[in-house]
Amino acid sequence: MDVIILADRKGQELLPLTDNTCIPLLPLAGKSVLEHTLEALVQAGLRQAHIVLSPHAEAVKDFFCTGERWGMALTFSTSRGEETPQQVLASLSIAPEPPFLLLRGDVVRSSMVGDFVAQAQVLAAPCVQARCGGDNGFMLFCRELRPNVLANADWTLAEEAIPSVDVVGGVAKLDSLAGFHQANLDAAAGRIPLLLPGLQTALGMTQGRNSQAYPQNIKQGIALIGAYCSLHPSVELSGEVVIGDHVIIDRRASIADSVILPHSYVGELVEVRNAIVRGNELIRVDSGAILKITDTFLLADLTTNPLHQGLGDAYNRSAGVAILVFSLPLWLLAAVLLTRQKNPSPIAHRLRGNKIKLDDFGLPQRSEFVAWELPLGFPVLRYLPRLWAVISGDLRLVGALPVSLETSAQRTENWEQFADQAPAGLFGPTQLLIPADAPEEEKLLSDSFYWANFSIRQDFRYLALALRGLLSAKAWRG
Repeated sequence: MDVIILADRKGQELLPLTDNTCIPLLPLAGKSVLEHTLEALVQAGLRQAHIVLSPHAEAVKDFFCTGERWGMALTFSTSRGEETPQQVLASLSIAPEPPFLLLRGDVVRSSMVGDFVAQAQVLAAPCVQARCGGDNGFMLFCRELRPNVLANADWTLAEEAIPSVDVVGGVAKLDSLAGFHQANLDAAAGRIPLLLPGLQTALGMTQGRNSQAYPQNIKQGIALIGAYCSLHPSVELSGEVVIGDHVIIDRRASIADSVILPHSYVGELVEVRNAIVRGNELIRVDSGAILKITDTFLLADLTTNPLHQGLGDAYNRSAGVAILVFSLPLWLLAAVLLTRQKNPSPIAHRLRGNKIKLDDFGLPQRSEFVAWELPLGFPVLRYLPRLWAVISGDLRLVGALPVSLETSAQRTENWEQFADQAPAGLFGPTQLLIPADAPEEEKLLSDSFYWANFSIRQDFRYLALALRGLLSAKAWRG
């Protein structure tokens, strides 16, 4: 039997999720929307289909190719988008051979295709539509191609125009952000029975391959976790939660009744409730508000922001301990020199670090820490106490120049806020290459350039540069 899949919706109702992709490629419960349709067809024994596309057609073709991965043979064509079945069929270069199945591929339905086809074949009507729980199943079984037969096939459930049959299952139209959110939760909870990826690793928890999650993460409810995810043991999941592939959720974050789309980072102490997270965007389902979070320590897009792909927190702290041990002779030298000072008391500066805490309103933000300096003229000895900030996690080994909360709050331009996203570090291009008395704008430009060109290899180069600088005359010039 020929199968025609209409996947040509423009998806304006799902913006911003469809700003650079289309509905068929949106991730839903661990797979793309169109994948669920293909799997429903395979379960019904239908292994050939022609897909009609509109926006991002080439991306869909590249993803599905010939369909061999799903056990299908696929062909493609394009349309102007959101055309009626009659218009689509009239534009096909090769008309389907009746009887044929026409269905939408930009909705999600459970495995009801075989049941629908079996019931529709019994009826003598030239065209039959699917009804699921009183709602539209978005499937048409057609015995004829005559225009007058398809004139009323406009995806509205009007039984007086086209007879219908009832099938058991679930359908999600994905016609709003709230609908997309609910469809994910319904799939995770089994209200829309789908073939979900992953294995059940704890009561209520299903996770994909190479993911790190813990039974204690589930406080109550159900969680569907994708592949290559990392959840800290202190993360709390409650209600119904869907987490896409390649997601990192940090310490003491709390997720409830929410969808976390692939390649997103959720930061320490961040609380997500009844929302969709896509990278650094938080979409509130109840109000429709779309918030862009600029602080990558709270939410971040892991495809474009390297913050959480760099050297890990454990590495930085361990390296800080190792450097502290090797620097013990320098501490002894500093102690001797301090005895010759009139005022040997260390100097305290309050700077913004990399740890996250809750503010007075219960919102997470990067916290202050006390950075100590020794009243010595030698730069190497002056900043020795900041090694403790690396060990405590307030600073990374390599990062931007740490500044005060007041200085950070004054940065309002986009390029300034971009530099402000970088983690604060003990070493970095600004600390190593820019004079201490240089204008603040020059230091900010240096940090912005560092963050825009971040790489782990580059961080190792700065560490090597810092080691060489330790032996230079500049480091010992008082």
